[in-house]
Amino acid sequence: MPSTTQTPHGQQRVLVIGAGRGGTALLDLFITDPTIEIVGIIDSNPQAPALVIAAEHGIRSFTDLAEAIEASRPCLAFNLTSDESVSAFAQAQLGSANVIGGFQAHFLWNLLTRLKQTNDQITHLAHHDALTTLPNRILFYDRLNQAIARARRLNESFAVLYLDLDGFKPVNDMYGHDVGDALLREAARRIVACVRESDTVARMGGDEFTVIVGGLRASNDNDRVVNGIVEAIARPFVLNGKTCSVSASVGIALYPDNG
Repeated sequence: MPSTTQTPHGQQRVLVIGAGRGGTALLDLFITDPTIEIVGIIDSNPQAPALVIAAEHGIRSFTDLAEAIEASRPCLAFNLTSDESVSAFAQAQLGSANVIGGFQAHFLWNLLTRLKQTNDQITHLAHHDALTTLPNRILFYDRLNQAIARARRLNESFAVLYLDLDGFKPVNDMYGHDVGDALLREAARRIVACVRESDTVARMGGDEFTVIVGGLRASNDNDRVVNGIVEAIARPFVLNGKTCSVSASVGIALYPDNG
């Protein structure tokens, strides 16, 4: 890449032309890259998705190409639109070596989209339990820290529920791991159904689950959630043609009352 488009710190200055899916993928991948400085993004639609992301990160957005180039030069321009006249205009202003468009841009868009999908999949697998798809221990602690910060800021209370399934091991031993896994998946579904979308249900491992119930205001809010979970788990499970029953033991800690 031409050195004239780099900052004194060695960062590559990039102007993104086109704020649709390709622009969004490019921002998602490069917005935190220390070797890239996205100096602007342009689209004729002021409501384009990538423009919204850019605004959240303090990146200048434009709807006029000439204005964008003038404000961003020197830079490397990525034309992610299918309009060759855009590339031609940008090349006239910046030089052909500093503009990527046409087939190159289409290839880049596909590459970025695939990289983003792969990155999203890796991130999801790293933070979610493979069996139940619930948040795992790592994501639980991240959500817990967020809940503490929110409670401090808003002077609220929240509860952490720690529960395990009584009687799970005999079911697993008697009917096998397929039934045991099905029971864990169904138990997870029932627990999630008892809380709000803003709450967090996580699987810590084995038959142990945690729930973060935020924004408690009434003294009986926590009891209502706990009772709902206990009753939901107590209902018989019909799994792979087998009927079995377990129960839930629940431990409760309140923030900030219990530390």
